[in-house]
Amino acid sequence: MNSCTISNQKPPAVRANSLPSLRVRVYLAVLTLLMCPASVAVAADLSFDRTVMVIMAPEGPVLAEINISVEGQAYRLWVTKFLARRVDVNNDGALNLGELQLIPERLLQQTTARTAKRVLRSVTGDKKAETTSVDAFTEWFTEQLSRSFDVVAAAVNASEAVRLAALVDGDGDGAVSREELMIGSHALRFRDLDDDQTFTAAELMPYRDPRNQNATVVPDAANLPFVQLGDEESLTRTAEQIVSRYGNDDTVDLAKLRLPETATTGIDGNNDSKLDAAETKQFLAAPTFHLTLDVQLAEAANRSNLVANVSPAAQSFVQSDSEKRGRMKLVIDDMPLEIRARGGSARSRDIMVRFLLQRSSLYDKDKNGYFTDDEYPEFQTQMARYLANADFQSVDLNGDKMVLRQEIKTYIERDAIATQSRIEVSVKQDGKTLFKLLDENKDRRLAGRELLEGFDILLEYDLNKDQRLTESELGTAYSLQIGLGQPASLRMNSTQAMGMAARSTDAILPGVSGLSGPEWFRRMDRNQDRDVSYREFLAPRSIFEQLDKDSNGLLSAAEAEALTE
Repeated sequence: MNSCTISNQKPPAVRANSLPSLRVRVYLAVLTLLMCPASVAVAADLSFDRTVMVIMAPEGPVLAEINISVEGQAYRLWVTKFLARRVDVNNDGALNLGELQLIPERLLQQTTARTAKRVLRSVTGDKKAETTSVDAFTEWFTEQLSRSFDVVAAAVNASEAVRLAALVDGDGDGAVSREELMIGSHALRFRDLDDDQTFTAAELMPYRDPRNQNATVVPDAANLPFVQLGDEESLTRTAEQIVSRYGNDDTVDLAKLRLPETATTGIDGNNDSKLDAAETKQFLAAPTFHLTLDVQLAEAANRSNLVANVSPAAQSFVQSDSEKRGRMKLVIDDMPLEIRARGGSARSRDIMVRFLLQRSSLYDKDKNGYFTDDEYPEFQTQMARYLANADFQSVDLNGDKMVLRQEIKTYIERDAIATQSRIEVSVKQDGKTLFKLLDENKDRRLAGRELLEGFDILLEYDLNKDQRLTESELGTAYSLQIGLGQPASLRMNSTQAMGMAARSTDAILPGVSGLSGPEWFRRMDRNQDRDVSYREFLAPRSIFEQLDKDSNGLLSAAEAEALTE
């Protein structure tokens, strides 16, 4: 341990009226502040864990500091205490090798030890140690757990999940121009999987299973305007994204950070009031925050709280309004953002336990209340759908060759805490989307003409009349839920999931009877988009060009009528 490492151990107790001891403690505290002032405030506070999020707001990046606690403790400390209670099988306050082997593999792999035997050695510092105290394990394991923070996208209908603006925004400035939309068919051409010159939601959603068109979908989180800063790679990627989105010529105006001059001193190396990607990365590595969120999670449902503090420099473009306990509304550059602190982790674990225990009764062939090793494999398959692949030996705590319901419950709770060892920010996009606005005939696909002429439909949303459409102008809103990680199956309310899945999200063809124009025109319109492209036109190009009066590469029914006159 170097001289600036802050120990998590409590200081020795001081007897009443013990002035010499008190003076020593004050002296040591002052000495520590002099030696490493920057690290003390963060490292010594075990009441919360901290992460940084960049919100790509319409007018500039907004830096948010997020402090997260569970039941008044740093979430990693809470996770470790919960785990220690579950693996201390005999409740003696000590952990032996057998009990440490009950730690879920997903958590072990976050440590430098990687195996239970090495955990015991690392905690005690003794190769021959057979046990360690729960307190010593808790202190060591808390520091080993990574500050895992995942931004995930909530499931929505396919037409709402498509981030079309991001796909056609050629210059990456966060806005869509008329020119970008007009060449949208060319920009999206590689996504036209069935080569029919139209673009369905399924085609515009990468990695989606085309056989399951009726299911809700999860948008690509990389396209969402929320980025967590963690490792070196995320700093580099976010800096480049900021320069691309808010700047030009590989630089961004320093004013786009919207911070006082004192907060950016020393970053602008050549004093040109512009930042390149390297200078932006330097700022992100030690940022000044526009917004601080204290997320106070509770085990019980509806008990969590959320407190926002907007810095004086940001109060002109960030407005906050606390709706009720655990919920808050922000408006950032006219972009509505609702944030909710999602607690109730005890309920999530209870739902999983009750569900799997109920399923277990179906596989207990002789109905004697436990599984033998020959009965267990079928139930293990069910467990693997929701949890880690739990083999018989891992669940059979006492090694008596019988897996009891209580042992199943204990295993599920242990495994659930591995999922809850990370913080999850679930983002849902609400309001109008570019895809839905352009899909004028509501057939859940975009045709060439809808992209070519669609900008005129969008003009009513161009509030500042700059001929560029941003998501905030379209009325796009976001909601964020911040809480402990949970299995994907619990991310959506089951009733909502069934209701959304019942609505078809596949593209629908109108049928030949719904088309207009001459018969030859209707027959050539193979994709039934009410236009005939040159690829569909079964005659020489000279005739096509003669009919295509507006030279947009598409024949309308009206233009086709000219051939019969």
